Parts: sequence; structure tokens; C-alpha cells
Amino acid sequence: NWVPPLKADVRKLLDQTRHPFYDAGREAEIELFLARDGRRVVGRIAAVINHAHNRAHDENVAFFGFFETVNRSEVANGLLAAAETWARERGVDAVRGPASPSTNYECGLLVKGFDRPPVLMMTYNPPWYADLVEGAGYAKVKDLYAYISPVHDTSLARLKKLAARTEKRNPGLTTRSVDLTQFDREVALIKELYNAAWEKNWGFVPVSDAEFDALAGELKDLVNPDLLRIASIDGEPVGFILTVPDWNPVLADIGGSLWRHPLKLIRHLLFTKYDSLEGIRLILLGMREGFRNRGIESLLFSSGLEIALAAGYVWCEYSWILEDNERTKGAVRLMGGELYKIYRMYEKPLERS
Repeated sequence: NWVPPLKADVRKLLDQTRHPFYDAGREAEIELFLARDGRRVVGRIAAVINHAHNRAHDENVAFFGFFETVNRSEVANGLLAAAETWARERGVDAVRGPASPSTNYECGLLVKGFDRPPVLMMTYNPPWYADLVEGAGYAKVKDLYAYISPVHDTSLARLKKLAARTEKRNPGLTTRSVDLTQFDREVALIKELYNAAWEKNWGFVPVSDAEFDALAGELKDLVNPDLLRIASIDGEPVGFILTVPDWNPVLADIGGSLWRHPLKLIRHLLFTKYDSLEGIRLILLGMREGFRNRGIESLLFSSGLEIALAAGYVWCEYSWILEDNERTKGAVRLMGGELYKIYRMYEKPLERS
């Protein structure tokens, strides 16, 4: 069920001299480790200090990420110990993870839901990874939930009623899709909404202009613009919802490289479009402070569901959602969402030498 990422994308993400996540070491630092058994590589790990995270949360933590290992405790222990030693030398209080390299990218260790492949930008690992990480002294700090529901009209009537009441209470409330012909303007607007809506969430890391532009550029060719909805009141943007088609079946088919299977690549370029895929992933739902709990989310859900139905998508994953985010969990249950995958963030305090 594991889906190989594009190696070129991983290579970019690990390049701390060029990728805007690091800002040449001013925003984040990373060190990469390999475990070898003779000449054979048997594991890998990255140690990350995310200065932007520590400033935002007034913490002093490092993260581990890009974690892969064979099923041997001495390998996992050695990898994690290497990351811990690197972090301890920099005066860090604890190591948390996995985050590759932050919560704005792939994060969490899969601990439930191994029978189905991951969706776009979500992780997958064997079940025994959790045993290895916990055996190295790490304990749960937070669970991240993924829900799934069929895309059908069962929930639409209920959502439309809620949306109608919301529109009546909020004159001037409208939703629209993004305009990719005005890409820079739309990216700036969504960046502002994202940073404002999520600033108080656990694990949130504010995204710099350069990093957000890079993320948006990677997603530009993957999105169905009708599924990226912006809500406004009297022309003032107050919230948004970001849903993307699940391109992971395509990534699985081409095996991590655009050039490994050129005929498959040509076939997908010619015939695989965002509205020919089976599933979608709702990645983000954000509302400005002062506009939450006013039912605006129901209007965004309702308009998005209508578009997904018309496009013929079969299912939707809602991920990830903090385990204690009852408001969002309740909204997803209105859509018929069922909890089917759990991703876990771990943490280990560091003893000072």
C-alpha cells in the first residue's frame, strides 16, 4: 500500500541551501543520517530544528522525520539516537515527530488503517514502526485523524438547509472558486487566510511568503480549481476550503520517477485529468477569528460537495484533523465521515549531559 513519492520532489525538500523552508538556515536546520549494515543501507532519519515553529509556540524542540528502517530495534534506536545527539548538542529540550520536515508537509506515524493506500501528501509505514519508536523511549503527544466518506447526496440536503440558514443570518455571504488566471493574487489571499485561521492550532507553523509560493506552485497543476472555495462577506474573504484530487494512484503507477516508465507517463499526461480520478482529499478548512461557529463552514461544505458530485468523485478523505478538534470532527460527521486512519506524533524529552 506504500506509494513512492517523486524522488525529485524529496530531493528538493532536503536541499537546505535552496528550499525556502530553511531560508538558508535562518528558519530551519536539518541534518541527515543513514544506517548501514556493511554496504547495505538499512535506515534513514532527518533531524530538524524548525526555528519558525519554536518561535510560534515558545518551545525548544527538534523534530525527526523522513524516518525509514528495517524491522530491527538496534537500527531504529541508532537512527533516533543520532537525531537526539544532534539535537542535544544544540540545546534542545525534546525531540518530536515524525515531521518531514514540518507539519505543513507529511507528518505523523500511521498507527491505524494499514489496509488502504495513503492519499496525496499523507504517509504510510508498516505497523511495526510504532513499536520501534515507542521502544526507543518515545510517547504519544498527539493523534491526527483521517476520516473518509462516500461522495453522495445523502448529506447534501441537510447541508443545504444549514447553508440556507447561514446565508439568511449573514447577508452578503458568498462562496466562489479560485481563479487560476489570477494565480499570484489568489495565492496571496489564501496564504493570509491560512496563517490567520490556523495560528492557534497545535503544531501550526506560520508559512513564509517564499515557502507558501513554492507549495502553491507544486499544487497548481494538481488542483481542481472549483474545489478550492473562498467564502466572503460583503466582499471580505473570511474563510476557505482546500480539496485536491488524489493523485497517488498515478504516483504509484510511475514508481517515484517521471522517467522510469516513460510510456506510463505519456499515458497519464494524455488521459489522466483531475476529474478522472476516483477520490479527493479535503486538506484545509480555515476561518478567520470572529467568523467561526457561524455556519459558514456548512456553506463551504455544501458548495464543495455539489461540485464533487457533479465531477463524479467517489470518495473523500478529510485529513488531517487533531484528535481534540471536536468542532471539525462534528462537521466531518455531518458529511458522513468515518474515522479510518490514525497518525501519531511522538515526543521524547532529552536529558542534558
